[in-house]
Amino acid sequence: MGMRKVIFIILDGLGDRPNPNLKWLTPLQSAEIPNMDLMAAKGILGMQYPISPGIPPGSDTGHLSLFGYDITSEYPGRGIFEAMGENISLERGIAFRANFATVEEKDGKFIVRDRRAGRISGEDAEELAHEISEMDLLNGDVKATFKHTLEHRGFLILEGPHLSSEVTDVDPHEVGYPVLEPIPINDDAKKTAEALKEFLVRAYLSLKDHEVNKRRSREGKLPANFILPRGAASPPKLEPFSSRWGFKPAAVAAGPMYKGIAKALGFDVFQPEGATGLPDSNFSSKIGKALDLLNAYDFIYVHVKGTDVASHKKDPLLKVRVLEEVDIALEPLTDPPEDLLVVVTGDHATPCTIGKHSGDPVPILFFGKGLPKDDSTNFQELDAYTGGAGWFTGSDLMNLILNYSDRALEYGLRPVSRKIRYIPRVNQLTPFIL
Repeated sequence: MGMRKVIFIILDGLGDRPNPNLKWLTPLQSAEIPNMDLMAAKGILGMQYPISPGIPPGSDTGHLSLFGYDITSEYPGRGIFEAMGENISLERGIAFRANFATVEEKDGKFIVRDRRAGRISGEDAEELAHEISEMDLLNGDVKATFKHTLEHRGFLILEGPHLSSEVTDVDPHEVGYPVLEPIPINDDAKKTAEALKEFLVRAYLSLKDHEVNKRRSREGKLPANFILPRGAASPPKLEPFSSRWGFKPAAVAAGPMYKGIAKALGFDVFQPEGATGLPDSNFSSKIGKALDLLNAYDFIYVHVKGTDVASHKKDPLLKVRVLEEVDIALEPLTDPPEDLLVVVTGDHATPCTIGKHSGDPVPILFFGKGLPKDDSTNFQELDAYTGGAGWFTGSDLMNLILNYSDRALEYGLRPVSRKIRYIPRVNQLTPFIL
């Protein structure tokens, strides 16, 4: 049969907990997902901790770990991925992921009332972003650029000499707490912290009385009067995915951060028509594009954001609906070609009961003709708990994918380099010439 190609589907925030609004079932248990259930019955299930048991991953760190990168030494920070997803390439400078937020002034502090400003989006977000799109900071020594991306999200770039990404986040990650002061972790970041503080104050003064926010308040909506940057990052220097694992990779995604991760790892990135990065995304378009790309690539990463959006809204019924619509899109994968491995999992858990990332494990499915199968009958947590793939961490996943795609190199053999863990394609080998 030879080596298999891979379609790797990440349902963002897939992991969940029993929910009272679903009669104490999880969304996976409650959803009607016959296609994923069929793949589970013919495949092998397991549970994976994207980083480590009990550690809540970010979407960026969860992805990097699943892709086989050591986040303790190779994680550059989230902001750069957001920028790269919008085709911003930094030669120098610092990038931050940033949210529109709602704050209230109290005793000289900014108290966070909503970290996403009511999930502001569309024209309101664009108009407010335009108001603070460019600033000269520290008497013109630093240039700030802010850009809106999707819903409440955006990114901030600081450019200038002697800047460092070693600065703490200002986002407290909980409502009811004050915005935190950016603190330089080392002396090199003092200038960055000062520039960031100036940006926060000036952005607030520009946004708090803006006509868009006055109108939103009149309509009973939350004003987007503050920017919460986090995840300071310098341009990354990551080993390409193709060099590390031997695949020719492509990505099908809509969210800027996910496109940015893929670009940083050397994936070719595609956003098919109708792909929005939201619960209304055209999931069939994504799967159709992935199947088309198998002609030119042998590892296709497909990202689905809608499951996570529903979880952050604490809306288990919406998460069930998204899972059911994704399942319809997966029907073409239930009868795959013999040389295809299908992997379905999530980058982290986002239980609808708490509306934020948690350190819970995430179900995973491996499916392909001629591959091992276990006693599982449905793609849901209880079957995955006892599945034949067992329990493992995200750092193990790529080795399992190499194994199930028949590319794993016998331990101890290194025909090309001691770093190589996969069977190289013939055209990757250097022939011996007399």
